[in-house]
Amino acid sequence: MIPFNIRFVLIFFLVLNLNANDTLDDEFEDDGFGDDETITIAKTQDSNNFIFYGSISSSINYSTAKKHTISSAKLSTNIKMEYKFQDNSKLKSIIKAYKDDKTDIEDDDYFDINEFTYERTFIKQIDAKFGRQIVVWGKSDNIRITDILNPLDNTTPGMTDIEDLRLGRGMSKFDYYNGDWAYSALAIYENRYSLMPKVNSDYYNANISHSISDEPKNNTKNTAIALSASGNFAGSDIGFYFVNDFVDLKSYRTNMYGVAYNKVINNFLLKTEVAYFDNYDNKKLDDKTDSLVGVEYNGIDEGSISFEVANKDNSIQYATRFNQSYINQTLNFTLLYMGFEKDLSGGGFTRAWFDYDIDDKFSTTLGMINYTGGSKFSMESIKQNDRIFASLKYNF
Repeated sequence: MIPFNIRFVLIFFLVLNLNANDTLDDEFEDDGFGDDETITIAKTQDSNNFIFYGSISSSINYSTAKKHTISSAKLSTNIKMEYKFQDNSKLKSIIKAYKDDKTDIEDDDYFDINEFTYERTFIKQIDAKFGRQIVVWGKSDNIRITDILNPLDNTTPGMTDIEDLRLGRGMSKFDYYNGDWAYSALAIYENRYSLMPKVNSDYYNANISHSISDEPKNNTKNTAIALSASGNFAGSDIGFYFVNDFVDLKSYRTNMYGVAYNKVINNFLLKTEVAYFDNYDNKKLDDKTDSLVGVEYNGIDEGSISFEVANKDNSIQYATRFNQSYINQTLNFTLLYMGFEKDLSGGGFTRAWFDYDIDDKFSTTLGMINYTGGSKFSMESIKQNDRIFASLKYNF
């Protein structure tokens, strides 16, 4: 296997070579597959059939509550590639990697092909996607209720939004479109679990289980099945979901039946989600129902504020987010609060940060996070991890 440092250098010099020889192309347009991310800058090599873009970031975290020192100094890259065939089918990949030179964790580096898919439209109304991919369910931006198909990178709790935490899983996905409705069927054949804090990490606690001893193998017997139906209408949308899959970080399965609904009323967006999990194998998991209600107000000039409350795992969870843009949307401020238990006695965290677009290629982030301990053990165990963070990103 190629050592991480060599892989990272190869990737870096590949980026430099492409920057030196390629020219900027127009913004790439989505061809109808629903999970694509917005692309702000794209490059082509030789023809429009191949697109290569991404970012290189340097980030630093300074611990303010316990160590009063630099706790992380990370170099990371996020590379996205796409090749379009003559029949309009596509190969796509997203590679994520980082090297942290400051932590006490041995081999604290990461290299992952987070997504690698082959996509094709068979007929006008049917799309198919094969390979490691991310499929987002539900309506909440902060609390996962029905959005359970992909595990998360939980190695630094509270530091990153959900949209940047999802880990791809190997699956086959078929989409059928009929009027206002889209129907999906998935076979998920990779049993991948959430990443948890490593030993010697500031967030690691030996009293919390971070792995399972009998992790299911990837075979036909353990393949998960998922179905969804989504309707998009004027001023509202709704989704119905079903999945039979292993519970994250567990070796037993459950059936999940879920529904999510959004409704726009003037400047308000109302959202709700409900998910029922049954006792699949009659051994370990009692049935439970998770639910969420939320409201988002978009009447603020260049800004928004949202509030969500959920009953998840028989515990109340709150999320409040405020966002405001300044200087022609080049400077963005975000404030996020997450709290646990009905009276907030479970603890939580507050994260506030600025994102500034220096130009089309460079952007920077500066922020802070404060953790509060409480009756929720996962929050009590990390309450001494307050920190200031900053990063510089180069988009290519």
